[in-house]
Amino acid sequence: MIVTLCSTDAFSENNMLEIIHKKHSYLVAKVNEEYFVVDNMCSHENSELILGCLKDKTIKCSLHGSYFDLETGEALNEPADEPIKTYPTIIEDNNICIEL
Repeated sequence: MIVTLCSTDAFSENNMLEIIHKKHSYLVAKVNEEYFVVDNMCSHENSELILGCLKDKTIKCSLHGSYFDLETGEALNEPADEPIKTYPTIIEDNNICIEL
């Protein structure tokens, strides 16, 4: 199932937004003209990743400093050791969509 989350017009370069869809929180990020969608919760503790910062194609959790790869969801350093969920992202008519 394809779900539209938001418009590409909402983004400047190297920016991220939290999008709530059916009570689920997604982090949508734009890095170097690419869009990424991941779950908005750190896999280590229940901390919202939107409170962190983008660096290249990674997101840093503001609570304990773990970095996650936005393409794969992989936890790149401790204390997190579990990946975050990533979603296949589709750009369609200036809309950011994901496949669920």
